[in-house]
Amino acid sequence: MSDLLPLFQPKSVALIGASSNSKKYGYWTAKSLVENKFEGDIYFVSRSGGELFGLPTYPDILEVPGEVDLAIIAIAPKFILSVMEQCVEKGVKSAIVVSTGFGETGPEGKELERKMLEIARKGNMRVQGPNCMGTYSAAKSMNASIIDLAPGPMSLVLQSGNFGIDINFNAKSRNLGYSCWATIGNQMDLRFHDFVEYVETDDETKVLLLYMEGLRVESEEDGRKFIEAAKRTAAKTPIAAIKIGRSAAGARAAASHTGSLAGSEKIFDAALKQAGIIRVDSPGQLLDVAEAFSKCKPANGKRIAVLTDGGGHGVMATDFAEKFNLEAPVLSDATQAKLQEILMPHCPIKNPVDLAGTPEADMWVFDRCLDVLLDDPDVDGVIIVGLYGGYADLSEEFRVLEMDVAKSMVKKISEANKPVVMQSIYQPQHPECLEYISENGVPVFGAVDAAVRTMGVLAGYSDLKKSLQEEAGEELPVMPSDRKEKAEAVLNAVKASGRTNLVETEARSVLRCYGLDIMEDYLATNADEAADFYKKIGGKVVMKIVSPDILHKTDAGGVALNIDSEDKARDAFEQLMKNGRRYKSDADIFGVMMTAMLPGGVECIIGSSHDNTFGPTVMFGLGGIFVEILKDVAFRVAPVNMPSCRSMIREIKGLGMLQGARGSKPCDLEALAETVCIISQMVNELRDIAEVDLNPVFALEKSLSIADARIVLHG
Repeated sequence: MSDLLPLFQPKSVALIGASSNSKKYGYWTAKSLVENKFEGDIYFVSRSGGELFGLPTYPDILEVPGEVDLAIIAIAPKFILSVMEQCVEKGVKSAIVVSTGFGETGPEGKELERKMLEIARKGNMRVQGPNCMGTYSAAKSMNASIIDLAPGPMSLVLQSGNFGIDINFNAKSRNLGYSCWATIGNQMDLRFHDFVEYVETDDETKVLLLYMEGLRVESEEDGRKFIEAAKRTAAKTPIAAIKIGRSAAGARAAASHTGSLAGSEKIFDAALKQAGIIRVDSPGQLLDVAEAFSKCKPANGKRIAVLTDGGGHGVMATDFAEKFNLEAPVLSDATQAKLQEILMPHCPIKNPVDLAGTPEADMWVFDRCLDVLLDDPDVDGVIIVGLYGGYADLSEEFRVLEMDVAKSMVKKISEANKPVVMQSIYQPQHPECLEYISENGVPVFGAVDAAVRTMGVLAGYSDLKKSLQEEAGEELPVMPSDRKEKAEAVLNAVKASGRTNLVETEARSVLRCYGLDIMEDYLATNADEAADFYKKIGGKVVMKIVSPDILHKTDAGGVALNIDSEDKARDAFEQLMKNGRRYKSDADIFGVMMTAMLPGGVECIIGSSHDNTFGPTVMFGLGGIFVEILKDVAFRVAPVNMPSCRSMIREIKGLGMLQGARGSKPCDLEALAETVCIISQMVNELRDIAEVDLNPVFALEKSLSIADARIVLHG
């Protein structure tokens, strides 16, 4: 955190490129610093001389009389290196480079950034940007940007200045402000994880928002630093993020905008989940989350009650509850009895609770029913939907009454230990009573789905924190202590031969080094050996061609199943060798691997690939059509522990197949989790590995069997 204290809580700020020209960035930043009443010394550096906003200007940073914690640099790129040299000579602790024309423009700009970073590191000066719109810090009343920002409970870190304007415009309408606000631009020096780490220690931040186009990484460790920083922060402060670049076109645009690597979308999504970050799809949803955590207590569970003054809104809310991972159970007999005493006999009270025309006769039913629902220990949160806020249109008497009821409800909600959110069709008109409700701790939405989605986020945060705690533990399967040394010997032999593809016998050997239960295999180099090995194995045998040049054995006709005699083993050997040479005449064929046929089960796939942003990853899914067509897989950045692997298995849509569908026996999920976990540890320890593909893996009732294994090394 200390690295960013001079950035967010400086005692003095120098604006280099300050200007009296209202068309220039240096003018508007100077105006923001002065008008926001920065609690420190302000120095304006300008070659034009004179005064600016009643303060003197200095020709360069070296002429500034006092120490400078933060320099805001708003000058043309051609002057940047000399100015940064002066900043280092002055002893400036941090800098924000708002200018554009750097790494986002191409190779020349990237080279300029490299030189800038070299200068900054020479003076231990941390740099935000370039190509950014500055910083805001409520702690020092510092607005080092050109946007009108206000103090409040959220912090926002983003890559896009335009989205900074967009989000702030809508935040104002919700009376939301910032503890910290930063646009980080090209991330030349300071990266997302640096800002997330700072917010971890900021007690004024109730929720952290991120707008991400990608992570700039010099190595995969930068991506991992982001995950670890986010995990620590999310355990204390909720984090929500928009990550754009889902499409190929979007990723390309993100790269040209800030020079960021969008990375694999599926891996990035998994990394956000692993980091405890709530992913949303739009600035509006981002602010919904911000408003919820700024105003509400997180729910302790997922059981919600819906209170409505119209059946349609109530039914819609309960439908959305399932979509957003909430439950709307039938209310207890005791709660229904209390509601019956309040409402007319025709009113539905099981959940949703439908006031069904009662408010026109007695507005206080809202308050009394809410009281009952908040008092129910089997209700974790309440969603009010419908027409509240519109009764004032009926008469002046209703206007006063609606406000009185609103005040009473707000008081009850503030004293309750569970969240309440409201939806009203009148919210866009901002009626007086809804404004009061919103300003006093209850989020109010115009759409039912927004209200229910937000309650889903509030309800899911407790589970999220629990998962982070579990996944921080050290629960791992037992693995041999000499695993890494033995496995590296196999990999080194492969590399020494000039290969990157392990043949299956080598891949199986590496898996055995890590304690995975792999059936013994034999490599036959002629038909007689094949017959002899069959006698050792017995029963039904599978035979596969072994060649580093034939990766897809089935396509090459390189697999023979259900071999059940010595003669068949001889014939199969000859046929497999013939097929292999026909498929690739110059293939280096080591022989034919023979092993016992494994019992069938539910077909799964376990694998790993290397991501440029986060490094080694691990993947689990159902095999066959589930992975080929439905893409039903779960990813994590490796390594992961057992709780995380169990969570991966629970994520897949085809989980029911493993739990025992249509009367079949359930599979050994713990054995699957252990195998996923071991693979994750293996690829993290053996960084020469680029890919692992165990496909198929047959999940059985009391174990599993790995039928095929492929490992590829980095070239």
